[in-house]
Amino acid sequence: MSKLFIFGIGGTGARVLRSLGMLMAAGVGIRAERIIPIIVDPDTQNADLNRTVEMLKSYKRLQAVAGDESGFFKTDISKLADMDSRGDGRVKDAFTFDFGGINQSFKEFIHFNEMDPDTQALVQLLYTQDNLNSPLTIGFKGSPNVGSVVLNKLINSPELRFFADNFRRGDRIFIISSIFGGTGAAGFPLLLKNLRNPNSGLQNAGDISTALIGAITVKPYFGLQTENESVIDSNAFITKTRDALAYYKNNLDGINALYYIADNPETPYENRPGGASQRNDAHLVEVLAALSIVDFMEYEDADLAGDTLFHEYGLRQDSPNITFEHLYEETTHRIGQQLVKFMLFAKYYKDFIKQDAGKNYYKALNLDAAFSNDSFYKELRHFLENKQWGFFTWLEELSRNKRSFMPFNLSTQDLNLLVQGKPVSRSFFNKGITHDGFVVRLNKEEKNLSSEANPNRKFLKMFNHVTEDFYNNKMPGI
Repeated sequence: MSKLFIFGIGGTGARVLRSLGMLMAAGVGIRAERIIPIIVDPDTQNADLNRTVEMLKSYKRLQAVAGDESGFFKTDISKLADMDSRGDGRVKDAFTFDFGGINQSFKEFIHFNEMDPDTQALVQLLYTQDNLNSPLTIGFKGSPNVGSVVLNKLINSPELRFFADNFRRGDRIFIISSIFGGTGAAGFPLLLKNLRNPNSGLQNAGDISTALIGAITVKPYFGLQTENESVIDSNAFITKTRDALAYYKNNLDGINALYYIADNPETPYENRPGGASQRNDAHLVEVLAALSIVDFMEYEDADLAGDTLFHEYGLRQDSPNITFEHLYEETTHRIGQQLVKFMLFAKYYKDFIKQDAGKNYYKALNLDAAFSNDSFYKELRHFLENKQWGFFTWLEELSRNKRSFMPFNLSTQDLNLLVQGKPVSRSFFNKGITHDGFVVRLNKEEKNLSSEANPNRKFLKMFNHVTEDFYNNKMPGI
């Protein structure tokens, strides 16, 4: 299998990557040997960006220690710098594109004061005073005309050149962006144009220019509260979307598969143009946008060789509160089993496992000492329970957003009621999914996996097998 380079542009790009990371943690399959996310956003203080980065770092640490070819955390998610075999530090060891700290206004960035009067007059016709005086440290504040100028520096950046140096024939590229803001709307067509240019001056430009490239263009799916002091007005999102779509129709060439998704905005978010205050709850649209990446990688090369394939996502049944029942079978087939298995594992790890001290599997893995001393188990709890970006926090955000995605009952301690609308059948002789049932199966799996020398990998394998057994033999169909 080949590598997949994912460019996540702007806040939406970062949020979609967060959901992709959660799906990969659950073991959702993707046909890629390695995923390399590159987040492109000059707003380095953006809370959504930083939450995604912290999640990806945690995922990477867990996958490096215990990842397996199947099961939880199986997909290799790497940074660009991880491909630096020479170790010469040509690129920053991060998941983000390094803009070098743009601590200036747009006016300063374009050297406005050094222009002759005629050029200054032309610039003032093209850009408002708000545009010119806007600090670039918090991004482009919904202005793609500003973003398109600043992002032109991408082509000469160390990151893009390092990406090109490590690109090989057969690798694929995917671009995530919104169409109604500033960074994504500007960055997507600009990046695509440079990637498709065989004379770009990049190493391997020929292979990159003919590579298979997919993209998701996220149309409006949330609104913003009206703020007199804010330059971002969500009432203009639809107008911006129409303008951008018209531009894409006439100027967007060279995309093999293009995905669209949107939703009717319900409760508006707080209007925060950028920085640490820009923190939006996870949304179903971002989960489904992440699935477009999985879908793109399912296509054979020959299937993408003709005209652009266009995709839109639709629900099987419309509802303000989405569960697995509202999704088409193709979607539940891709994520249902793995999310349920991972939720069973996460719930057991969070609420039940400490009660197993003295059980056979617990003693065999020496979990008393491991929970205190092994960084893997501390990292695993961090990934699952971190209050800022962890798995349970992600699920809580999805469930309280509008529209909500609530596949699980997050308040129950009864494992038989964990999946919304799909209770496990019970009878006098069949208690369904129980704590004791977990212990019996974990004891058995610990013995079955005696050949696994890595105790951390063995731990994940045990839970992967046990939850799969419960899913196949106890859970109603999803």
